Amino acid sequence: MKSEAVERRLAAILSADVVGYTRLMAQDQVTTLKTLNACRDAIGGLVRQHGGRVVDAVGDNVLAELPSVVDAVTCAVAIQDQLGARNEGLPSERKMQFRIGIQLGDVIVQGEQIYGDGVNIAARLEALAEPGGVCVSDTVHDQVRHILPYAYEDLGGQSLKNVADPVRVYRLQMTDGDAPDGAPNLTVPGFAGRPAIAVLALDNLSGDPEQEYFADGIAEDLITRLSAVRLYPVIARNSSFVYKGRAVDVKQVSRELGVRYVIEGSVRKVADRVRITAQLIDATTGHHLWAERYDRTLRDVFALQDEIVDSILMALQKTLEKAERERAIRKAPQNLDAWDCVQRGWWHLLRSTREEVAKGQALFHKATELDPHFSLAFSGLALGHLYELGYQWSGSPQESLAASLRAAERAVALADDEPQAHVALGLARANAGQYEQAASASERVIELNPSAAVGYWCLGRSLSYLGRPDEGVGLIEKAIRLSPHDPVMHEFLFDLGVAHFLAERYEQAIVWERKSLRARPDQPGVYRVLAASYGHLGRIEEARAALDGMNELAPDFSLQALRVHVPSAVVERYLEGWRKAGWTG
Repeated sequence: MKSEAVERRLAAILSADVVGYTRLMAQDQVTTLKTLNACRDAIGGLVRQHGGRVVDAVGDNVLAELPSVVDAVTCAVAIQDQLGARNEGLPSERKMQFRIGIQLGDVIVQGEQIYGDGVNIAARLEALAEPGGVCVSDTVHDQVRHILPYAYEDLGGQSLKNVADPVRVYRLQMTDGDAPDGAPNLTVPGFAGRPAIAVLALDNLSGDPEQEYFADGIAEDLITRLSAVRLYPVIARNSSFVYKGRAVDVKQVSRELGVRYVIEGSVRKVADRVRITAQLIDATTGHHLWAERYDRTLRDVFALQDEIVDSILMALQKTLEKAERERAIRKAPQNLDAWDCVQRGWWHLLRSTREEVAKGQALFHKATELDPHFSLAFSGLALGHLYELGYQWSGSPQESLAASLRAAERAVALADDEPQAHVALGLARANAGQYEQAASASERVIELNPSAAVGYWCLGRSLSYLGRPDEGVGLIEKAIRLSPHDPVMHEFLFDLGVAHFLAERYEQAIVWERKSLRARPDQPGVYRVLAASYGHLGRIEEARAALDGMNELAPDFSLQALRVHVPSAVVERYLEGWRKAGWTG
């Protein structure tokens, strides 16, 4: 006799029941049943709106299955809001309040019904919720805490009936951002609409069970490192590894885990060599955004693992940044949220013309209005002011510098663990001549994200101005190795040339400044260094040509404005070289 095939799938499970149902029935059965049916209709409608289905409705309970935990939590909040509105004006003894529990788990499907530990845990979580409240497991909390704008109370590990191990439970704070003083604040600082990422377990194609550990180690390291970077919420390992060994559609992963991006890959070992592949996919469309193959000799496994993770991480960061900026540009202006405004602002800022920087600044301002707690919006503002200062577009250099410092300090105050905030602070303080503080901010960037090329660039820049140009050269060269296609590569090359200039290696300064000029031709600062370097070398005609280039790009050049953000000793060295070329300013 053939056994019937069992269908399993990962599901977000919502379980709801009525508080005090027995008491309500004892008071008035007819009215209670009428109210219960109306509430069930409302719950069923909201479940369908969120892409789910009601599985069962026995007694006072409603069991529903939704496509993702994001949908489930959003639906639960909508249910409690709608049912709460229904209860307004009713006497307390006639109010019908529901408790809701949500779990993500593997379920067995038989017909229209679902069974399994996930269903059992959702029901037990529901019993821990307050009237009109929602409780979720740690698995659900890990995936939604950086995506949805809600706060949670940690109830710790709870022993649940018929569940072997304790489950860590979180209670959703059912208040809004305009609650009275003392009420929980539901604004989650720094995560305004950021898209989430799931790193799937890498496939072991070697047929060697020992390589399973190596494959899992790479995926786990990527999760840890991406989480530390903090730019995008990363789904916890215990959720993304649920798909291990299964053929899955990334669109299904997107729905079930509530993610926009999925990272997948494979490991294959042959003799003493290993091939690792990795792909970044927009899981909402199934489009591949980036893919790379790494062929290495398998010697020191841990060193190899670190090398591969570093390489993947750097490539991922740049690809994700580009994808998010392009997505924001395609979005209708009236539909922009704070995250979209920042991504769109960066798209304009990196074009670095006066008009584009102004557009970027307007978008960063809008982001701060939409979410006053969004650190990245203030980082963008700070850097926009520095562009105005560096290109001498500002009518008041002192005010631009002060505004940059204020915005950068606000960014760090809002999110001390946000690398980009410390990048902004480091650059602002360097422009203010506070090089020791700038170096400290840059070191904090590297501490938070050891793969952040911009951190090494900022630190190298600061050390060069502190009289340590050789150290500066080494750090900026590392930044270039880490991110050879960085969108601000012209800045890396420019400051590498400045470091050589400060070390009085004028020939090398010229080499790097010319490379910077090829990367971006409209930089008056590059011509400043070129003119001074040629002047110090006695190459007067070339120095004069460089001065002409500087004057053409910055016809309103002001020595006084330059002194606002460049150390006096450096300005004097510039002037010494320029005067040899006939400078009379």
